[in-house]
Parts: sequence; C-alpha cells; structure tokens
Amino acid sequence: MDIQAFKLNLVEKIIRTEKTSLLLEIDNLLQNEPNDDWWDNLPLEIQSSIMEGINDINEGNTLTHEQVISEAKQKYGF
Repeated sequence: MDIQAFKLNLVEKIIRTEKTSLLLEIDNLLQNEPNDDWWDNLPLEIQSSIMEGINDINEGNTLTHEQVISEAKQKYGF
C-alpha cells in the first residue's frame, strides 16, 4: 500500500468512528507533530540542485570516481 492509499484508508476510518476519545487522541498526535522538515529550510537553489542530481542518477547520467580522476588528470595534467 502506498502512502496516499494509506492516508485515504486512515481518513475513511476517522470519518466512520464515533469515538470522541479516539478523535481527540488523533488530533493531539497531529498537533504535536513537528512541522519543520529540513528540506523546507533549504534554499530553493539547493533544492533544485539536489533534484537535478537525483534526476541525473535516475537517468544514468553519472561518472565513476575513476572516470572523474582520469578526466581531471587529462585536463589539468596531474
């Protein structure tokens, strides 16, 4: 079950319940959940750069360490 289906399942259960105490517990849990996600605190440029890197990895646009060293040696004469 993916996260969206899981959420929908929980919402359905919450809608069906008549137990006030359970609803109060759920409300308390959600109110105490920290809202600060480190990702949201990153500058947009950094988020964009990270997403670009992830896309490169997913598309196979990567180099091995050895390839990078070889190119650096050729370019800078190490």
